[in-house]
Amino acid sequence: MRLRIDLAYDGGGFRGFARQPGQRTVQGVLEAALERLVGRVVATTGAGRTDAGVHALAQVVTCDVPEDWRYLADLGRARRALDRLCGADLTVWSVAVAPGGFDARFSARARRYRYRICDAEAMAPLWRHDTWHLGGPPLDPAAMTAAAAALVGEHDFSAFCRRAGDQHLVRRVLRVEALRAGPDLVTVEVDGQAFCHQMVRSIVGALLPVGRGRRDPGHVAAVLAGRDRAAVGAIAPPHGLTLIAVDYA
Repeated sequence: MRLRIDLAYDGGGFRGFARQPGQRTVQGVLEAALERLVGRVVATTGAGRTDAGVHALAQVVTCDVPEDWRYLADLGRARRALDRLCGADLTVWSVAVAPGGFDARFSARARRYRYRICDAEAMAPLWRHDTWHLGGPPLDPAAMTAAAAALVGEHDFSAFCRRAGDQHLVRRVLRVEALRAGPDLVTVEVDGQAFCHQMVRSIVGALLPVGRGRRDPGHVAAVLAGRDRAAVGAIAPPHGLTLIAVDYA
């Protein structure tokens, strides 16, 4: 029986989503909890492999459990037990039987990430977990959005991705938008079908010189065309980034 598990996590205490030997990861913690509840090893598939330190409000995971699993009769009880076993920095929103053929990764049409930047001189201390304190002067979100228009569509994102082996880095981006979300806060939202390692954080890093008025909006198009990783400049730190939605048909 295939299950869909919706969850959220504070990425600060994890070495990313994907399981790694000897490291505390979201997938590792979740699979250890499932093994205790199911009584055997349970492999999971996630909608997105967030990097170390990156958060999620709407991660989706699928896994298969035996059809005679005792918790199938009460999935609310399964959710509570799983949530308790996973610890305080990982919340299980829901556990449900998945539709036929559903896969958390391959059934997803798009993922949405949000990056939070504080561009004030001082920042509220409670923001330190999920917001990058960049400081002043204030950013220009309209200029950042104009620059990001060059990224929309299908492109080779070699300049924006950390390459692993001979991995191809062509990706389709659906939307990039920077918004003034408050007097001290700018958010950058990026929607895409899939992302490669450090891609969203690199996009944010490339947009910052435009937002500060140090580069014209054509800078980002030039970085994309040049396919030179060094041209991006500083990569935004991971703690400001959150996976906020996964879109399914």
